[in-house]
Amino acid sequence: MERPNGRKIILRFNNAKQAIGNEARLLSGVLGLLGSYFGKFPICEESWRKITTKDKVYNECVKQIFHFDEDSEGTIKKNILKVMEKFWKETRLRLYNDFFEPTFMTEQNIEHRPPGIDREYWRWFLDYRAKAEMKEKCRKNAKNRSKQLYTHTGGLKSFARRMEEESEQHGEKSR
Repeated sequence: MERPNGRKIILRFNNAKQAIGNEARLLSGVLGLLGSYFGKFPICEESWRKITTKDKVYNECVKQIFHFDEDSEGTIKKNILKVMEKFWKETRLRLYNDFFEPTFMTEQNIEHRPPGIDREYWRWFLDYRAKAEMKEKCRKNAKNRSKQLYTHTGGLKSFARRMEEESEQHGEKSR
């Protein structure tokens, strides 16, 4: 990944170790790209915990683009990896919903795979999604989602960024 002008982007964090400022939006975009890139995080893993490339991607991509001081508890790194995990999971779900056709035979679905996904990886992923325990998990998740009373309407901006902007606005008003 290329840095703008060869320089690192300086990240600021609030007391909760959440990225703030306009740079936080850039971080979110980069993490979205990384989390959905199967060259970095393979599709053929059962869970995020089993992916072995997380630290490598964090050090070779995130730390090469952004400058920030690590916290002693590792909270910043955990938060960054959690965002990449979210994008990884969402992308797998989106690919399955967009490319899996229940009326197709297995070989037809493998041929109908997403561009850039190896046919054996896609076969593994389809076999994984076809397992009885995965189908039950999906059914339970759908049932739980149907119970939600409110949908998220906050847009792309994180709560941390919203709070920072509000405190800046209040600071300007009191001057």
